[in-house]
Order: sequence, then C-alpha cells, then structure tokens
Amino acid sequence: MWDERFSDSIYVYGCEPSQFLVEQMQLLGNQSRRVLTLGEGEGRNGVYLARLGHEVHAVDGSVAGQSKALNLAEAQHVSLDYSVADLADYQFEGQYDLMVMIFCHLPLAIRTKVHQQMCEHLAPGGVIIYQAYSPWQLQLGTGGPKKREMLVELSELEQDFSALNFMTCRQLQKKIVEGIYHTGMADVVEMVAQRPLLH
Repeated sequence: MWDERFSDSIYVYGCEPSQFLVEQMQLLGNQSRRVLTLGEGEGRNGVYLARLGHEVHAVDGSVAGQSKALNLAEAQHVSLDYSVADLADYQFEGQYDLMVMIFCHLPLAIRTKVHQQMCEHLAPGGVIIYQAYSPWQLQLGTGGPKKREMLVELSELEQDFSALNFMTCRQLQKKIVEGIYHTGMADVVEMVAQRPLLH
C-alpha cells in the first residue's frame, strides 16, 4: 500500500514538517540530539530535524518513501540515515534522546510492542513526541486509517508510557492541513513525554 501511495511524484503528505512537531521542537530548544523517527514516510519530519542539526535515524516500511525522503534530504543539503523495515519485526538498537512518531498507525499488538521498545530505548532525559488519530476520527473522515484498531486511545498512551513523565497528553480536535491525505478538522491524541533523569 505505502509503496503505491508514495510512488507518485508529489509528496502526498507535503514537504513541510508536522506543525505539532515544530511547536514541540521550539519548546525543547536547539540542543543536538540523537533522534529516531518511526513511520517516517517521505521524509518531511526527519529532514526538518536534520536541518535543526540533529542526528536522525528514520524507519519506514516503504522503499518508495525512503527514495523520496533521501531526495528531499539531498535537496535541503542534510544527511538522513533511513532504514526500510517492517515495524512488526524492527528491533531498536542503542538509545535515543528524541523519538518521533507522527501519524504512524499500526495494529494494536504491533503498536504495543513498538511502544514498549520506545520506552526501553529512550535515554534518560530523552523525549517522545507522538501524534495519532483517535477512534473519533472515523466520524470525521479527514484522514487516517478506516479500521478502529489502527487508531489510538488516549488511555492507551497513558498506560503504555506510564513510566515516563507526561509534559503533554491530550485528545483534541484541530485543523490539520498536511498534504492531500491529512486535510481538515481531525480528532487526534498528542503526547510529549520524558524519561526521568538517572540520579
């Protein structure tokens, strides 16, 4: 599905980064970080983070997405380390100062496993920035999966990331215009959470 969607010459989710990501990065400051982006797609978020001076490792299951992301990185004169991998099988390595998961929708069992690995591989003081459609998005139809299982409940985030300190954890409706598949009022969950520092 994703190779087919990303095979078009246009960037179907646009070349600009997620507005939520931009807002959160402005709050976090410019300290250089080792970053992991999950479900990176065509590169809009990873390239943005690389432009800020971060060391970015992107993961996605689409070869076509990887190709467009690397082209975007080259056009913007930054480097992007991009792995093509199925998140159902992907094994995290090392620790990251920042993890980004924006509109990366997975079946529940896989999502739970990914959330667990995110917690395990987040460095002390590290931050997760997470945005996804909630089940109420099905009533709006302005983007996202059509299967309820693929959508994320706020209570799921609160449970799966309970070991972290929540800076933001909310469900809200907001206007999102990010490419041709994310346009209009949307019902989303948003989380920013930090792993406590070791003492």
